[in-house]
Amino acid sequence: MRKPIPFLLAAAALLGLAGTAAFAQVEFPPKGLFPQFRAGELLLNAPVRIDADKLTYDEDEGIALAEGNVEITLGPRTMRADRIRYDSRTGEAELAGKVHYTDADEEFAFDRIVINLNTETGVLYNGSILVRTNNYRISGRKIEKTGKESFTLEKGSLTTCPCDPVPDWNFEIRRASVVLDGYARAKDITLRVRGTPVLWLPYGIFPVKLTRQSGFLLPSFSSSSSNGVTFSLPYYWAINRWSDATLTVDAMTRRGIRPEAEYRFVPNRDSDGAIHGTFFRDTKVDEERWRVFGENRFHAGDWTLNGQVEIPSDNQYYVDFDVPDTLRSARHARSTGFVGHAGPNSSRQLSVAWMEEMERPSGDNTVQRLPEFSATLLPYRTPAGGADGSGEVSATYFYREAGDKLFRGRGTVNLARTFVLYRSVSLTPYALVNFQAVRFEEPQGGRDEAGRAIPAAGVTLAAEAQRGYLHDGEGIVHVVGSNFGFRYVPRYGQDGIPIVDRWSRLAPQNQFVFTVVQRFVGLKETAAPREIASLLIEWAYDVGGRDPALSPYVDPLSPYVRVLRDQIDIGANRQTGTGSASDVYGRLIASPRDRWSLEGEALFDPEDGRFTLGAIGGEWKVDDDNRIGAGYRVTRGLAEDVRGRFAWKPLRYLRLEARMNYSLRNSGLTDGSAGFTLTPRSDCWSVGFVVQRKTQPDDTSYSLVFGLKGIGSIGN
Repeated sequence: MRKPIPFLLAAAALLGLAGTAAFAQVEFPPKGLFPQFRAGELLLNAPVRIDADKLTYDEDEGIALAEGNVEITLGPRTMRADRIRYDSRTGEAELAGKVHYTDADEEFAFDRIVINLNTETGVLYNGSILVRTNNYRISGRKIEKTGKESFTLEKGSLTTCPCDPVPDWNFEIRRASVVLDGYARAKDITLRVRGTPVLWLPYGIFPVKLTRQSGFLLPSFSSSSSNGVTFSLPYYWAINRWSDATLTVDAMTRRGIRPEAEYRFVPNRDSDGAIHGTFFRDTKVDEERWRVFGENRFHAGDWTLNGQVEIPSDNQYYVDFDVPDTLRSARHARSTGFVGHAGPNSSRQLSVAWMEEMERPSGDNTVQRLPEFSATLLPYRTPAGGADGSGEVSATYFYREAGDKLFRGRGTVNLARTFVLYRSVSLTPYALVNFQAVRFEEPQGGRDEAGRAIPAAGVTLAAEAQRGYLHDGEGIVHVVGSNFGFRYVPRYGQDGIPIVDRWSRLAPQNQFVFTVVQRFVGLKETAAPREIASLLIEWAYDVGGRDPALSPYVDPLSPYVRVLRDQIDIGANRQTGTGSASDVYGRLIASPRDRWSLEGEALFDPEDGRFTLGAIGGEWKVDDDNRIGAGYRVTRGLAEDVRGRFAWKPLRYLRLEARMNYSLRNSGLTDGSAGFTLTPRSDCWSVGFVVQRKTQPDDTSYSLVFGLKGIGSIGN
């Protein structure tokens, strides 16, 4: 007896078949749901749908049959075939004729599938399985499913290259046993690149991981004149769902064996961190050397908690090994801790900082901040008068192994009121008090105190105007803004402030500051506004001449044009300027056309007609693979450098790249590199060669890198 399928069993079985064949579990709809039926299709109250030209069920034999353009849909999962036959008594199912299954993570296509839904075993003939999470594609003449997550493969191939119909590379395998989220153990393996055999192995093991797994990563190697040939073998340890680690052994022909360990953790969405450590005996200098580095970040609601630890064995460690460039010339290794709370109108922070002296002088005079508390009040409108009040305060204990130890409290209170004189014209008078109190203990046991409270006042006149050159809503808008300000800071004796806190001394001011900004903004109806160019000019004039604060650093109340010049003079070991007129500072950023960008910066001393600072650079950029840029920068008495960067992809599979920094002052290359990378159209494998040169240390290294996407790379 044969009749249309009137119940959910066959639908659930067929969908179970789809989930099983794709090696993924499917939540079946409850059997008690009553189906809706119309000619040629079966609609269920659950999100399951079966379409076919013909749907029948033989109750006597227990056989369900769907024929002609069969399509089964369960949410995002879809399965198609020409014919599906299911025996409810034995659990046997047969799918024939262009069987195709897709969902968010997996896809398979076969000519024919015979599978038992009860035992979850069966055979898949002439097809392939694609796991999209890591782009694994497993193909074979015959794939026998031996368990829920395991199968064997005969005369098949494995690749992570996504291109069709022929991948750029693949491993041809005579026979293999595969466990999903495990490994594929294969015999008689041939690696083919663009169809050409390049490597044969009698036996091999490949990872088929859908989740993090512990195991060895691909090794790397490099060569340099400082460390010799280096071979690195990393091991990845998946500790648990929120932490992992990498253990690496570096074998260096000139420095010996260096083990390294890095532990990473993300216990929750609000916190993450890492700890890195290494300890070994450097055979080149016959000394024990190490580095410990760690950091943690936590942010939840209004609270922030950060910490960083940096402890090297010596300052030369940063020079000899591959660490960030900023540490190579560092005099101190900095370890810090920070906790902060931010409210709607204020914030509070508590921090500690430990500076490890790297140059190891005979008498360590390094100042530690243990601890420092600070609080900030954001601009707050006062009830009377409409003025905005703001301020900041801090308290710090400075500790030194040798020399004065001191406690310092300081802060600034500001009060400002803005008056709108005319549309886009405003006048803002303000007043502030900067205060400081210091108590310090001398090494001989004496104690002294010093303090000050310095008032200051000023006014800022701001104006802005704009004009548009538009047609049908498109064109250019020219915006001009200017600030004219005056600040007065009285002379105040600050000789009692100890030398360790001299950076906070304030110089007297009777100073005018003029700033002008011009912007050209392009408007299009079909695109967001684009800034074509911007120009900033700043100049200051101190009536009666400038009296520096006798500080080895910079005055915190000085305008930027003064601060920049003071920083350069201090770095060049020159006396800071005392003239009334400052240098003229200018900065230009322009993007006249798409793909083009220009930058310029200058600090010009009109008194002697010389540039204190000059920089210019530009870049043409289509993308990261096609760009060229160059720049020149000179800082009087300090440095003169040219830099360049180049990347070009003349062919779709060839990428060239080079960069360099050259010191004209020292007539030598500071650092640079050049190399090439071959990447085919599929972007699923690459080979590259890079030569890198640097002067700290004086070292040249060579690297050859070969990578297979989804598998890994060999090289460094």
